[in-house]
Amino acid sequence: MTEVEAAVGEADPLKTQLQKWLMSQGYPLELRTAQAFRGIGHVRQSNYYYDSESACHREIDVVVSMRSNTKSRTEWLDTLLCIEAKSGTDKPWVLFCGERVPPLHPVAQVVQRFTSPASREWISFAAHSHAVRALPLLTIEDHPGHNLIKATLGPNQREDVAYKAIISAVKAAHWETTREDVYPSLNKVSVIAFPVIVIDAPLFKCDIDEAGELRLWRVDIGTLIWHNNVVPSAPPHTIVHVVTETGIQEYARQASETALGLSMSYDRIRRRQLASQRKPEQE
Repeated sequence: MTEVEAAVGEADPLKTQLQKWLMSQGYPLELRTAQAFRGIGHVRQSNYYYDSESACHREIDVVVSMRSNTKSRTEWLDTLLCIEAKSGTDKPWVLFCGERVPPLHPVAQVVQRFTSPASREWISFAAHSHAVRALPLLTIEDHPGHNLIKATLGPNQREDVAYKAIISAVKAAHWETTREDVYPSLNKVSVIAFPVIVIDAPLFKCDIDEAGELRLWRVDIGTLIWHNNVVPSAPPHTIVHVVTETGIQEYARQASETALGLSMSYDRIRRRQLASQRKPEQE
């Protein structure tokens, strides 16, 4: 590009107007989010899931697939991140925390995730392993949230942006673990899906102290344990990760570590199951 062409391009009012509009719609956050996870797995942007409640297909911003290496062409483990990206740096998000420690038993923190039928048996065994329960995406930090909002900081009524983001990420995760349009079927393929919300605004946790005074503190990664059972066949607790753009690299590292740990556990349990199946045949 010549200096004249560059000058014309910089002065193009339509280009400037379009750039401002794209920035206001949040597309750059979606693109940056996808880019941040490309180092740990296969990234699909503008993916679609089927919403059985409204009987239509809806878009999820980013899906990250961290499939384990396997010799089998019909059985494997796929750890997924179903990510809804929400932009708006001027309005912080708040996780309301009611309990200091997670209300779930450590085993329940593992098994109450979105899993395909093929995952459920071996996950129930794996959940009794301290190593599996210690994997970053399967542990729940102190002061988890029970509700999530996006603050308006103005006279307007509270927006439902947070609710819609949760619903979208959760339904996408549920769809990925129950869909019937894939081969091999999910009765053979193990899938574990984590619903995730990525924001470019600050994230605060909120509770009250013993004196009843409001406390606020900033975090980059938080866990929402939602009591809203979005779909009847989903786990009784809906566990969602909320991540700021500042925390994406750390969350990506945690996701990669979790996928590797799950893959190792899956391989060990599957080997034991296959060995136990061969013994009666040999006898």
